[in-house]
This record gives sequence, structure tokens and C-alpha cells, in this order.
Amino acid sequence: MSKDYAIIFEDEYYHRFYPISLSRPTFNLLAGSKTNLERIRHHFSEFEIFTLGRPHLSAGPNLGHQFNKLLLINGRALFRSSDLAFINELKNTDDSSVAYIKNGSLIAAVLSPKIERDLSQNISSLYDQGQSEKIIQGVKRIVDVDILTLDYIWDPIFANPELIISDFDEYFKEKNSPSCKIGDSFIYGRREIATDEDLSADTFSVIDAREGPVIIGKDVKINPFTYLEGPAFIGDGCRLVGGKITAGCSLGNGCRIGGEVENSIFIGNSNKYHEGFIGHSYIGEWVNLGSLTTNSDLKNNYSEISVRQNGTVVKTGSIKIGCFIGDHTKTGIGSLLNTGAVIGFSCNLFGGGLIMEKEIPSFAWGNDFLRHTFSLKKAVETAEIVLKRRNAKFDESHRCLFEHIFNESAIQREIWLNIPKYT
Repeated sequence: MSKDYAIIFEDEYYHRFYPISLSRPTFNLLAGSKTNLERIRHHFSEFEIFTLGRPHLSAGPNLGHQFNKLLLINGRALFRSSDLAFINELKNTDDSSVAYIKNGSLIAAVLSPKIERDLSQNISSLYDQGQSEKIIQGVKRIVDVDILTLDYIWDPIFANPELIISDFDEYFKEKNSPSCKIGDSFIYGRREIATDEDLSADTFSVIDAREGPVIIGKDVKINPFTYLEGPAFIGDGCRLVGGKITAGCSLGNGCRIGGEVENSIFIGNSNKYHEGFIGHSYIGEWVNLGSLTTNSDLKNNYSEISVRQNGTVVKTGSIKIGCFIGDHTKTGIGSLLNTGAVIGFSCNLFGGGLIMEKEIPSFAWGNDFLRHTFSLKKAVETAEIVLKRRNAKFDESHRCLFEHIFNESAIQREIWLNIPKYT
């Protein structure tokens, strides 16, 4: 029996989401309360969905022999209820050879079996340079569309308040039950708070939804002297242990957060338990920020901030940019991060004080003055301990990912090791 298929792909611009994209496809980036993949699955639930990313991150699609329609959907595109007209067109169009583009980039395509066979080589490697352009050239009709897309790693931060608001309206409004208890917390804007179950929020904590909704998952614990301001998303199993979490924050499942956090995204299972400020930042998974770890998100001269990604300097167009930290990275007590700092996968930084370098490669160990490689063996041993503490298993797929990133980052790490030390 013929089916309808959808392939969610990451395109050649995945490097713009460095260092978070080192360990996940772009469609698995958290923005608002969901990843792009989760949004697409929701809106295209009647399709059999496959994902296509870089080979070390995705197994790739295995289509059946027959299908009625094949959709290609760029994982950088955010499908929301405001895009229902476009979503319905993708689902229902009779055109079997059409590409939808935005600013020259392939956003989606509808392909017949014949067109799919003709372009199969290009489809299987859409993450490579120029392959999406060949899809565009291989169809009969091209349509410009206006849909929100993520173009750089700082885009989810800028879009986050708006996304939390739209996610609340689309997915969570029905969970706003007045009968749901929210502990002894002081509540402002009760009708803009959504939670799956009774919430454990202690006396002298505040949940303030006057400026935007607050979405709270299951098994969340809010300690005394926590101020939580919407728009905000707090994932399942999070612990808020005091301090200020102000507008535009998304905390993925299993985070432990204290101190001050502003307009930032933590993918999940990361710790910022103590005092210190993180603002306008994107933090990966299994990250631990030591006590008083603080980032700058504004230059003293209020000028535009540039970010260095894998050696390439990119202007952000913004004066408010914090830091970007890859999965499994750890910072020691008193670490101070420069405006626009980029830190790779599985780094171990310590020693306190300001880290002057704007980009730290994956598996870096030490600081500006004491630079070594964090050995693959030690990094894996640390990750095994960290996951076990959360009742998670470090398996062979984790081991292969660590090895891949360690080898891929060798040249960048060698450059960092040989930078003259600050005196």
C-alpha cells in the first residue's frame, strides 16, 4: 500500500549552529518549548516521518518501495499554527514537482516517485554544500514562502520569547487548569500558567506571568526565593533552586538552575546550581557551570557583537549576545566568559577569572594560561559518571560521538594549544 512520506533534513548551513550542532542535527535544537522536529511531527502526523542529517548523527531515511507523495522539509523551519495555510498546501497540493524557498534556501519540496528517483543522490546528502540547490533546479515549479527560519545559533535566543508565547497558545492553553495547585508560590497572571500536574513551589517563590506565559512540565520543584518570569518554559524534572529566571528562558528537561538567567536556552540535563549570571546564551546538554560562572552579554561601548565559529568570524547584528557552550562542557568556580564566547564540546575549563579567548575548541582543558587537551579517555570517563548520576546510560553511540568530535576538532585544538599565552 502506498504511503505519504516526509523527510526532515538539515541543510548545508548546520555549521552556523556551532558548537551546539556538533552533537545534534539542526532539527533537534530546542527553541521555545519544542524542537523543530517535534513541531513538524505535530503538524504532519499523518505522514510517515524520517530524518536526514550528517551520517554520524542520523541513520538516514529508509523509504518503502511505493509512496504517493514525498515531502522534504528543512529542519531549520519553524512550523506553527500561523503557518497553517502553507502546511495545508504542502499536504494537499496536487503538484508533484515543486520547491518552496526563502531567500534562496530550500524550505520544503513536494516530489513524485519519478522526481525522487531522479534526485535521489542529492536527497541523500542534503547536508552537503550545493545539494539543496540541485533539488531546486530539478523541480518544475518554485514558490517563495514566508516562514520563520533559524539561520544562526543566536536566532533561537532572539525568537524565544515569541516562540514560548505561540507554543502556549498552540499546545498548552488547555493545560491551564484553575484546579491545578501551584504550591505556596506567589502567583501573578494565573491564566497564563500551564502545568501538567500539581506543582511543588515553595513559600517565597514567585511565578510572574503578567508579561508572558509560563509553561511548566512534570515533576518540577521550585525552591524558596526563586523568581520565575514569563515568557518561560520549564521542562520535566527541572529544579529551580533560587535566584532570578527572567523573560525568554527555556530550560529543557532535567536542568538544575540557580542564580540569574536571562533570555537563555538550556537544552537539558545541565547544571547552573549556584550564583552567577547567564544571559542571551545557548547552553548544550550535560553542561555544568561552576559557582559564580558568569558571562557578559553587552560590550562596554554597546557595539555590535561578533562571534567566532570554528575559526570564522560572524557578525551577529546585535549588541546583546552572551555565550554558546557545547554539550558535556564544564566550567570551574569563578569562570568569567567574554561577550560572544564560543566553547566547544566536552571542554574542562577552570582556574577562575576572565577567559580572554573568544573561541575554545572541543576537548580543551585548562584556561588561557594553561592549555592542554582533555584526553578522550578522561572525557568519556567523566561523561559516564555524569550520566549515571541521572540514571542515564552512556552507550556505544555516545562513545562513537565523542570519538568523532575529538578527531574532527584536532586541527582547531592544535591551533588553540599554540596561541601565545596571555601575560
